[in-house]
Amino acid sequence: MRAVVVYESMSGNAHQIATAIGDGITEVMPVVVTSVTDATATVLAGVDVIVAGGPTHTHGIARARGEARKTATDSVSDLYRDDDAAGIGVRGWLEALPKTHAMAAAFDTRTDIPCTVGRAASGRIDHALRGRGLRVVTAPMSFLADGSNHLESSELARARAWGIDIAHDAMSTDAADTNAARSRSRSRESLAVGRTMP
Repeated sequence: MRAVVVYESMSGNAHQIATAIGDGITEVMPVVVTSVTDATATVLAGVDVIVAGGPTHTHGIARARGEARKTATDSVSDLYRDDDAAGIGVRGWLEALPKTHAMAAAFDTRTDIPCTVGRAASGRIDHALRGRGLRVVTAPMSFLADGSNHLESSELARARAWGIDIAHDAMSTDAADTNAARSRSRSRESLAVGRTMP
């Protein structure tokens, strides 16, 4: 099995979280961490697990990448700009994602204020992944930044641990699928033998 972690990042927080998630996943299976701009069909071909995420903008996914840039620039005048800030956003990437039967998980980064899962970006991403035919293996996860838009001190370690959990959940799901397929195959074989007996 192999995984891809796909992120949209403006200030660098989602990029850092995606890298930490990848560090966790790589303990269990091969993984590529890439921005949405570089997450092409070639990168995704034959992948078993897709983890996708980005920042929460006004309790959701930005309507357009330009809106995300403006919101980020307006909120923090000396904002650090991630090298991957240009290009398509996670919403546009999800809309263009072909139907697939891979497993998936969703994450977001956001300021540490109360926010329901349904309004956080991760909830919207989770919903979109399901709509593209992916099977989500764990609940959406938010990673928190302080008022100065810096990740809380424990978040990278938490993201790495979550990556390990995702990989183990995917492996368990895959093993269960394999066992179920074998059981169905044996049942069909038994039925076929029964029909041929006098």
